[in-house]
Amino acid sequence: MKFLLNITSLTMISLLISCSKNDEINPVNEDILFLVLGKMSIYTQDIIGNHTLRDHHFVAEIMPKKTGEILSGTLTSADDPDFILPFNPEGRQFLAHGARTLTPEELHIAHPDGTYLFNYKTPNGEMTTQPLKLKRRDTTDIMPLPSTLLLTQNGKSIIPDLINPTQDLTIHWTPMNGNMRAKNSELDDLIFVLAFDCFGNNIAHSGRPYNGKPFLTYKDTEFTIPAHDLKEGVSYNLIVEQATADVMRHQGVPGIATYATLTFLDAQTSGQSTCPSK
Repeated sequence: MKFLLNITSLTMISLLISCSKNDEINPVNEDILFLVLGKMSIYTQDIIGNHTLRDHHFVAEIMPKKTGEILSGTLTSADDPDFILPFNPEGRQFLAHGARTLTPEELHIAHPDGTYLFNYKTPNGEMTTQPLKLKRRDTTDIMPLPSTLLLTQNGKSIIPDLINPTQDLTIHWTPMNGNMRAKNSELDDLIFVLAFDCFGNNIAHSGRPYNGKPFLTYKDTEFTIPAHDLKEGVSYNLIVEQATADVMRHQGVPGIATYATLTFLDAQTSGQSTCPSK
């Protein structure tokens, strides 16, 4: 009995040490806003509402804070010792891209659900094996289906290639199946809306979590781009991403595991085109 009690005590001490280590705030927290690990479906919508699949994609991301910096990183797997993906800079954030496939089954074979490990360095420190578990919910399709986007101005539906540049443009979308607030997550499922003009400028962004500014969730159904951000004779790429958000924190850094769908829609303001020739 005494031996069993000692074993139990050692086990409890080990668990307490492990929990304590996880609760420590890693210095990289000064640089990192959040991590993302996900599988996403990417679709293009034409002007009459038909969708074309681009691909299904596995991706991981390290998002820095406004004043933060990332130096390097790799993504490994708790379930596959041979798996490794390098993170590379894309703007200020670092991304690791996995397979792109045309069927969900191929993507799940290439990158099974499970626990993946983030390893990265910042000027303030180093994080090794930060775990983030990706698991498809029962309410999520094998890969999420596309949203249908609708554009309105002054409360009336408009054709995407006949936008009036003097009026606010509102983007509406159909909801992703099963979006909600997961029981053990600190975030509602998320929505991101972006717009890029033909010159490559990001003219609109609906916001991201953890930076103290507004952002969209599954409860939102529309996003408005003010008229002053539109210009005559310019084409735009409008993007709506809807994403599950299963959050795991590790040593102060939040990680978001997600299944997501992105719908791209080309749009155009009226007037003679001022865009560069393709």
